Amino acid sequence: MRLLMAVVVCTSITVLAGCSREVRSTVTGKVDYDGQTLNSGYITFQVNYLVTKGAEIASDGSYVVDGLPFGSAAVSIYVDEPPPPTPEGITPTAITGTYEENPVLIPRKYDSLETSGITVEVAMPEQTFDIHLAKPEKSRRK
Repeated sequence: MRLLMAVVVCTSITVLAGCSREVRSTVTGKVDYDGQTLNSGYITFQVNYLVTKGAEIASDGSYVVDGLPFGSAAVSIYVDEPPPPTPEGITPTAITGTYEENPVLIPRKYDSLETSGITVEVAMPEQTFDIHLAKPEKSRRK
C-alpha cells in the first residue's frame, strides 16, 4: 500500500510540476513589404506577454525562430538603415556586415510589438508564418 501511495504522489508531483519537457515550436517564414522581399532585418516574437525570441531576416526574406512556447504571439520587425557615407579616411561607426547596403525599408510602426498589429497563434511544433506588410493607406481629407 505504501508503495502504491508513493507512486501516486510522485506521479502527481511530476504532472503538476511539469517535469516533462514542454513542447516548443519552430516558426519559419518569409517577410515582404508591398510585394518586395525584405533583404535584412530582425523579427521578434513575444508569446503570452512573457517569452520573447527573435532572429535575423536573411537576404531572401526568410527567418527561423526556435524555442517558442505555444500561445498568442505579438510580432515586430525592425530593419536597420545603413549609416550615412563617411568622408574619405574616416572609419564608419557601424560594424561591417551588420546591415544591408540597400535595405528594403518599412514603416516604423512595425518596429514595436505594441504598434505593429502583427499577431500569430503559435500552435504546432513546426509552423510556417509568412508576413506580408502593406504600405499604410493615405488618409483622405474631407
